[in-house]
Amino acid sequence: MVENGNITKAGKKLDISQPAVSRLIGSLEETLGFPLFQRLAGRLRPTSEARIIFDEVEKALANLNHVSRLMEDIQDNKAGHLRVACLPGFATSLLPRILASFLVERPGLGLTFEPRTTQKIQEWILAQQFNVGISDMFEESPSIESEPLLVRTVFIAPQGHPLAVKKVVTPKDMDGLPMIHGNRDQITYSAIRKAFNSAGAEFNSIVETRLFATACIMVAKGIGVSIVSEIDAREYENQGLVIRPFEPNIPFEINILYPAYMPRSIATREFVEAFKQGIKPFCL
Repeated sequence: MVENGNITKAGKKLDISQPAVSRLIGSLEETLGFPLFQRLAGRLRPTSEARIIFDEVEKALANLNHVSRLMEDIQDNKAGHLRVACLPGFATSLLPRILASFLVERPGLGLTFEPRTTQKIQEWILAQQFNVGISDMFEESPSIESEPLLVRTVFIAPQGHPLAVKKVVTPKDMDGLPMIHGNRDQITYSAIRKAFNSAGAEFNSIVETRLFATACIMVAKGIGVSIVSEIDAREYENQGLVIRPFEPNIPFEINILYPAYMPRSIATREFVEAFKQGIKPFCL
């Protein structure tokens, strides 16, 4: 009635008859114990009390509409906040592109994206400060759930290297070549050293680095050769790298980490699915 000015228009808006509108007004006035409308010059005018109630009801309905839209946005992954922690290597390769594509379809979704060490990622997941962690090795805990993925490793060398003619490179082929490799505490490093020992090949270490990206840049500059994750190798392929399969097959294991006692949001589940699809071409 306040919005439309008369009973006829109010009835049409509500899709009910004029007598039904009058009965509803009368019932509400009886419940409240005071009149809501006065008849002046043949028209119903809202009382000051009705104006006060109308203003508050209007605010309440606006809040209800906001909640309704918010629930729809959450269902469509257009609201909320996603917190992702990852190894520094992932922050400079495929992951930013996956996240960008993910966010384009969810304009209302906020993101916190933090590259950190394995230990820090684990601390954050244990404390339930992040929804997802992407790490390599980690200490198992009942407070952390994990999902392992195995990524292929490949041989890389600078353009024009003699091994560029090989279809597949083995430790024997790399005997004595200057090697740029991962840190000695990494599982992948241990597996590569074991493969060299089994083949009776010399492992000539010249640079030790935690990041595959660093190895790719140094190899492209002609410092040596390396065995790295194919994800990183493809990022630098156009910067002067030769990439060949490496045998024996030594996977680089990554783990998707979740807080065990924190429910996974729709955004979390769908981001993980997008991440797995994004790295699928590089997985065993």
